Amino acid sequence: MRCERVAELPGGVVHAGSREFLVREGLPAAGAFLDFEALRGGELTALPAEAERLFVLGETEYCTPFAAGGSLVLLDGVTGEVFLDNGGPRRDLLASGLTALAGLVREVDTVAEAALRPEALDGRRGPAVLAEVLAGAERRMREIDPGLFGDGPAPPPHWGTALLVRALGWGALPGGPDGPAYAIAPELVAELAALTDEDGGPGRVHRFRPAELPAALVHEPTRRLLTEVGLPLGGAMFGVCEEPLVTMGEAYPEYFDGEEERPYQQDFLALGDWPTDLTIALDGATGRLELPDWYDDGHPEAYLNRDLSALLYALWTYERLRAEWDRWDYGRARETWSVFDPQALLSAVVDRLVEAVDPEAFASPGCSWRLLAEDGHMGGLLG
Repeated sequence: MRCERVAELPGGVVHAGSREFLVREGLPAAGAFLDFEALRGGELTALPAEAERLFVLGETEYCTPFAAGGSLVLLDGVTGEVFLDNGGPRRDLLASGLTALAGLVREVDTVAEAALRPEALDGRRGPAVLAEVLAGAERRMREIDPGLFGDGPAPPPHWGTALLVRALGWGALPGGPDGPAYAIAPELVAELAALTDEDGGPGRVHRFRPAELPAALVHEPTRRLLTEVGLPLGGAMFGVCEEPLVTMGEAYPEYFDGEEERPYQQDFLALGDWPTDLTIALDGATGRLELPDWYDDGHPEAYLNRDLSALLYALWTYERLRAEWDRWDYGRARETWSVFDPQALLSAVVDRLVEAVDPEAFASPGCSWRLLAEDGHMGGLLG
């Protein structure tokens, strides 16, 4: 990891530990949604309004609404403390010092990097593993900066949200070359059902009996997922057809009258409901998920997701971010912090996190996931 060091320090940085750290060690170029581009030239610039004391280290990679750039990351040259600042009269303490700041950045990014290694934690993945990883990382972060975390009623700004976002890779591993896109565990679908239960209950999961699956569904990974793992019921984004699966042509004969733009989909299976009053069509031979062109405008494009496992993992990723968004809704963040806005971080990352699950689902402007993400009237995926 490249570190940004400072060759010459202004006289206002009188904190000895900060001076030594900036010259000898330096901060990572970027990490944990913080960008230290300001140090790339080897200079430390004073904040104009506080030229004798506060110096710009960098900024957040996310912006609060209507802001032209991220919140500034500032060093107090006297105490060595690091703050988030958005130009207002108050600031949020981000780290007790530069050594702690670098350690916290490394911890958050290490959590994400470890999730990419199939052998990590013996290959275990899912919501329980995610909770285990988060608890361990939070414990180590307290040890890195006990002064920041302390015992106060308010959690430190930035770090909890950044850690959650970076840890979502612990939800599932990619599947093998002949298997599903992701190895989805029943626990992930159970949590997805709970996250999408509109009554706030534990959620319901429907597992199909083998006899309910039509002979046309020959894609074995999809058959196993439907019978062994199941599908969440009651979600607003994805509504499941609980009855024995039938073809699109059988379920919607009025749309296959010889003028349908995607006539081959009449032999696909009607799997469930999708936003904008569409039905997900499942290719029983390949497991591919598509959407019909019922509005005769070519939108959305046919491709939805590579297979059911990719759809479920994308939905789980989205719903975990949605739950965190809702947690801080109605101005609750302003009751906790002066500067940090967790919804700003969440809205900045949701599109690319969902896209990373299945890049082809965002490959062109007409893909349904991209249309949902860029729908300004609905405020995007989290709006």
